[in-house]
Amino acid sequence: MDWAPSISHSSTFHGFHTFYRFCNDKHSFAMNSDVAVIRGSTCVAASAKQPKQIPKGKSQANTVSRKRNTLLQHAVKQLGIAEGSNMYVSLLGAINDVQALKQVHAHMFRTGLDQTRYLVNKLVDMYCICGNMEIARLVFDSIPDRNSFLWNVMIKGYAINGPCDEVLLLCCQMQEEGLQPDKYTFPFLLKASASLIALQEGKQIHNRIIRYGLESDVFVGTALIDMYAKCGLMEFARHVFDKMPERNVVSWNALIAGYVQNGLANDALEVFDQMQLTDVNPNATTMVSILPACAQLEDLEQGRRIHDYVIENGFQEDVSVVNSLVAMYSNCGDVEGAQQLFDKMCNRTVVSWNALIAGYEHMGYAGEALMLFHQMQQAGMKPNWATMVSVLAACADLAALQQGYGAHGYGKDALAIFSQMQQSGMEPSPITFVCILFACSQAGLVDEGRQYFEIMTRDYYITPSMEHYSCMVDLLGRAGHLDEAKEIIEKMPIQPNANMWGALLSACRIHCNIELGEQVSKRLLALEPKHDGYYVLASNIYAATRSWDDVARLRATMKEKGLRKTPGCSLIEVNNRIYTFFVGDQRHPQSEEIYGMLEMLDRQMKAAGYVPNTKYVLHDVEEEVKEDILSSHSEKLAIAFGLISTTPGIPIRITKNLRVCVDCHNATKFISKIVKREIIVRDGNRFHHFRDGFCTCGDYW
Repeated sequence: MDWAPSISHSSTFHGFHTFYRFCNDKHSFAMNSDVAVIRGSTCVAASAKQPKQIPKGKSQANTVSRKRNTLLQHAVKQLGIAEGSNMYVSLLGAINDVQALKQVHAHMFRTGLDQTRYLVNKLVDMYCICGNMEIARLVFDSIPDRNSFLWNVMIKGYAINGPCDEVLLLCCQMQEEGLQPDKYTFPFLLKASASLIALQEGKQIHNRIIRYGLESDVFVGTALIDMYAKCGLMEFARHVFDKMPERNVVSWNALIAGYVQNGLANDALEVFDQMQLTDVNPNATTMVSILPACAQLEDLEQGRRIHDYVIENGFQEDVSVVNSLVAMYSNCGDVEGAQQLFDKMCNRTVVSWNALIAGYEHMGYAGEALMLFHQMQQAGMKPNWATMVSVLAACADLAALQQGYGAHGYGKDALAIFSQMQQSGMEPSPITFVCILFACSQAGLVDEGRQYFEIMTRDYYITPSMEHYSCMVDLLGRAGHLDEAKEIIEKMPIQPNANMWGALLSACRIHCNIELGEQVSKRLLALEPKHDGYYVLASNIYAATRSWDDVARLRATMKEKGLRKTPGCSLIEVNNRIYTFFVGDQRHPQSEEIYGMLEMLDRQMKAAGYVPNTKYVLHDVEEEVKEDILSSHSEKLAIAFGLISTTPGIPIRITKNLRVCVDCHNATKFISKIVKREIIVRDGNRFHHFRDGFCTCGDYW
């Protein structure tokens, strides 16, 4: 056997000692799989002798027998099966439950019908269908002179239910008994090879298929495509597909799924387009296979076209298709579209929940992912390993998650996670409180911040560190409580560092408090005389109040010290390449298109009510010139490039080295609404998620 796998089968069944025992209770009887002896063509009850301690002897046995017959007759009547020689065939075909199957099997044993070949074949088949390969194998091994049909039934059962290595062992045993595999055997041999990623065995099977002249069989060819695809050889799979004289919908689906599984999404979409030009109509499985290709490419437009196809062809009621649509929208960044589909579903499966949870986690919305996980549990849906992968990814480290909530603008979600942490009995660490206070400062939760600072010291006896005090100063300063923030710095038992004074100076800039700003900047520049950022902060305070002489004085001081303002730059990734933009940048080969896009957006924004905020432009020039300076800020250039270089609907992600300015923040809100796209900006402080004219920071950053 030139293609037989090198797997030892010395442990193949030799003399199987089992016996059936009938277990009866008030309502039914069942077959216990360890209570029958099956040897050769004779089935002998190993426990033929009834236990001596049965008190009522034959009368009780007769009662049990009558009860069993009555139960069987009732089942036959309920299923509408006519009594006669074919009654058991019909009855076995109507069963989809292992326990019921055991009961029918037990009745066949008692009546001697378990010796009838076609009934036993059907019995083995049904055990395989119900997934109980142990009993199926016991019955199979008891049968003498097994034919090809029975071997194929067992091979198919193992290929579907596992273990798959038994498929290859059985095929060897089958040939030892003088039978050869046929067109019904090969698809399941290939299925087992695919499951085991047994490429060498798969190739040997392919060679045998060619020698038998079965390569043109549509089912064999489809199984070959699937095997090569799962083993990662798509060029082999495509070669088999191209040589097939006849292809059915399963063949097309196998090739599409293979391309998607191997990360070749464009090829999958190309095959899908070719399929629609043939007389083979795509089915629901085709939709389930092709939608992940759109997700891989994050091609929302293509995904929406396939969604339209789903609706036009009536596949929208198929749960698997809707699950795939939810996953596609989630992976393409349209979590709102995914949520809408999910909300309309009548019959949600664990896959439905997993698709949406994974989508939220993929987009960085850990809060929504965990909230959805909680709803899933409340709905009585049991999570599986895939659920937990997404949930754990959302909260790999609880403290980091809390900080992450704050940075993304979900301060209240961070506090909710902290409450869950307390309820679980887990004691928060000093770092946990840093994350909580940071989240409060990012969300403007002043009262909550004060409360948690007190809880930290009073309930958990944690001595505040520099990081805790810095968070409190930032929290109070951002909210306008400048005197209280200054008081914390002056009264805390630790010598304040530059970061703490810097947080207070930043708060003075936000609230245009020149008097306190001057005091703080003197202390700060004494600590960090070479830090250009602190000079810029102080200059911003003067510029906001049009104190141009003071702006000029600070600029001159910077020049004397050899300091230069760190230039703002924004980065965007398009087609696996990173592009960098600076203010007024015209180096890009598509600069003309970029500035053209900005001009168009500027007109649309002003028509929608946008007014440029020139308050912090550090130049004493005309307003029109200030507006020109603002219009070419690096983040706006990056956004414009993203709009002309990516497919509509795909989120735009920008990274900036400095804090995003007030005008760019406001303009980005308008742009997100005009172009109907999510724009995510990671600046030096936090994440900003702009959607439909709003930002997750709530204009508090």
